[in-house]
Amino acid sequence: MRRGFLLAMVAAAAGHAQDGAAERGAQLYRANCAIPYCHGPEGGAGRAPRLAGHRLNVNTLFKVITWGIPGTGMPEFTTRLKSNEISDLVAYVMTLGGGGAAPAPAQPAAPRTLTPEAKEGRALFFDSARAGACGSCHELDGWGVPVGPDLARLPPGRWKDLREIATENVVTARPAGEAPFPAVVVERTEARVRVYDLTAALPVLRSFARGRIAIESGTSWRHGEATRRYTANELEIVAGYLRWRASQSAEKDIH
Repeated sequence: MRRGFLLAMVAAAAGHAQDGAAERGAQLYRANCAIPYCHGPEGGAGRAPRLAGHRLNVNTLFKVITWGIPGTGMPEFTTRLKSNEISDLVAYVMTLGGGGAAPAPAQPAAPRTLTPEAKEGRALFFDSARAGACGSCHELDGWGVPVGPDLARLPPGRWKDLREIATENVVTARPAGEAPFPAVVVERTEARVRVYDLTAALPVLRSFARGRIAIESGTSWRHGEATRRYTANELEIVAGYLRWRASQSAEKDIH
């Protein structure tokens, strides 16, 4: 059977009866999501991306609906819907896949209260209107695309100049019959090799038969090629956001 929609059906949340949850969620979807400037009916495309065909993690879906996506048109619903309504909405979207049950989503933790400066830096980091924004290659707090290293694990001193971040994980890919290109290896098995091609503003995931591509360590590509889409002042604002975030995490660890 063609798996044309989002995910498998979500199971009952602990201590919360799910009888009728999908039906209630369908009504909430039609009223809040399937409207002219958002998603289309039954997961179809609208001005917002189509949901049909996506394979989102259950907890990620719950978090996205609850808190929105920074720097995009996806709003937060934590002040618009009650928690049980969000659960019903998640349950409905999950039924669009028609598969087996999945674990109930955990309630997401409350987001940090950002300072105005940190909020500006986060908006730049996840700027959806900027091709090749930081979030196109880096995941942070569950948002973005994990192509590059986890910035949460980098020491704060590395954020002094974002143009000079080391790129140890970038290699040179040499596919048969093509020019070599800078890449990040995602998978390497006996059958195939999958890499992110870094030659475009947005990394492109490509797949090759194992014998059709060679991977060489090292590359002439530097992080400055990605950060050139920002001004020096914008980069400092982003770096300030990352330093602020690190300080918040440090305080949490202490307590």
